[in-house]
Amino acid sequence: MNDTYFRNRIERSPLGNMGLQLLESQEKLVSQEYEIENLRIKAAMYKAYFFRNSILAEKLEKQSEENRDALIGGFDGFSYASWRANAVYRTLEDMCDEGLLTEKEYRECKVWNNGGRFVWSRIQKNIK
Repeated sequence: MNDTYFRNRIERSPLGNMGLQLLESQEKLVSQEYEIENLRIKAAMYKAYFFRNSILAEKLEKQSEENRDALIGGFDGFSYASWRANAVYRTLEDMCDEGLLTEKEYRECKVWNNGGRFVWSRIQKNIK
C-alpha cells in the first residue's frame, strides 16, 4: 500500500482527522516558539548595541545565526553544509547554563520585566 491510501483513510475517519489537526496545530505551536526565541535574542542583541555592549551583541548575533543554521539542518535542499549539521540551537537560558553568557550578561539580555513593562531606569541612568 502507499502513503496516499493511508492518508486518505486517516483523513476520512473522524478520529484520524482530529489526529492530523492536532499534529498540524502542534507544528504551528513549535514554529511559533522558535520564532519567539529568535525575537528574544534579537531584542537582546539590539539592546546590547544600544547600550554600547558590542561584545555581548556579537555573541548574540553569532548565536542567532547558529540557531538559524540548526533549524535549517545539514541539507537545505541544494547542498550539504557541515557547519549547519553541527549547529546547536540554544535559548538565552541555554547560553547562560553552558557558560556562553555570564549571569551579568544574561540579566542584561532581559528586555521585559515586571509583567511586560519595560524597565526605563537603566535608560534614564545612561542618558544622564
